[in-house]
Amino acid sequence: MTDSLITVVIVDDEKLAIDVLRLRLEKIQDIKVIGEATDGDQALELCQTLQPDVLFIDLQLPGLNGIEVVQVLQADIMPLIVFVSAYSEYAIDAFELNAIDYILKPVNLGRMQETIKRIRSKLSPQQRSDEKHRLLQALGTTSGLAISELEEWLERPHRQLPTPSRKSLIIKNSDNEKVFVEVKNIIWIDAAGNYMCIHTQAETFIVRSTMKKLESELEQPMFSRIHKSTLVNIEYVKGIQPLNNNESMLDLGDNIKLKVSRNYSETVKKIIEVKNA
Repeated sequence: MTDSLITVVIVDDEKLAIDVLRLRLEKIQDIKVIGEATDGDQALELCQTLQPDVLFIDLQLPGLNGIEVVQVLQADIMPLIVFVSAYSEYAIDAFELNAIDYILKPVNLGRMQETIKRIRSKLSPQQRSDEKHRLLQALGTTSGLAISELEEWLERPHRQLPTPSRKSLIIKNSDNEKVFVEVKNIIWIDAAGNYMCIHTQAETFIVRSTMKKLESELEQPMFSRIHKSTLVNIEYVKGIQPLNNNESMLDLGDNIKLKVSRNYSETVKKIIEVKNA
């Protein structure tokens, strides 16, 4: 947010709904719509590149739905969230994600002005300072990082955030139960549309996430990208076979072979260095 200007991204799979919301926002002073998207993947990309102050997002979207988009954003750039929906029954789920508001369609100007007042109070300097401190405390507790490390990273945004070693990932199985999967048992991960397949020694878990999010949660240099849609645990690499066009084939044992695309050929050098260390 620059001075009093509030930047906004709107996400809805109906172009007419985006137009209506934009017209409402344009009638309110110091609001600037800087991006529009029609599906969840576009929403993630816009939030990561534009870093808006507020995300107005519909719940029902192609690909990742509104709630799933916010769940992914929790680990990245997190704007204030306003859910916009034609259905009231999802409000509890929305507020569990700390949404600042939940607006029912069709949105009228008076209701929108109430939402903007709430947004302004959240974005006030004092409120942002208080929330920053609380967020740093929470992140320090959950990540194992010192608050001083997090504050230093905020002052130097181009510096990579230090990440402690994770022992397990929390994954929901097919029965919607939370399962703790030991990181050391993950052999490789590949993308299947909007889902990630996490292959372990015992079984394969299918989760709705992004490759970027999973890659950020896994310890380096244990895991390396070998393709835009494949992440491999270097510990399981048994051998490397050169192929044509600067590609390679990794042998992970148990008849598991994964190709390293030429765009990730440098990964082979990294694997050899780690293995020789």
